[in-house]
Amino acid sequence: MDQQTAVFKDKKTQKKLNTPLETQLSEENQKFLDFVLGLIKKGKIVLYQPDTLINREVYVKLDEEAQGKVDMEAVNLLAAIREMQGLHESGNQNSYQMENLVERVRNTKERLEKSADLFII
Repeated sequence: MDQQTAVFKDKKTQKKLNTPLETQLSEENQKFLDFVLGLIKKGKIVLYQPDTLINREVYVKLDEEAQGKVDMEAVNLLAAIREMQGLHESGNQNSYQMENLVERVRNTKERLEKSADLFII
């Protein structure tokens, strides 16, 4: 076994390599994260039911094609929200990964909602 292979087998080194780099979330992203995590805790967002993200009052007024697009985006957003919750629960809430993920979800939501509040987040 060469020296480089030995370094990667060391448990302390592996743990350090697998730990996300720390940073503080922006105030806007922290508020958004807290809001989303609060909705999960209250049971308003169910992590494996994308329809729980959808604002039904707006959704029912859309045509079938628009509803299909909202359905697909809800699946994608919910997958990212599950990832956000996983990072938070693992103690990595102040990481670049979380900052990037929250920013991406928030920007996606804002982009999709230019004409109406399609989602409850």
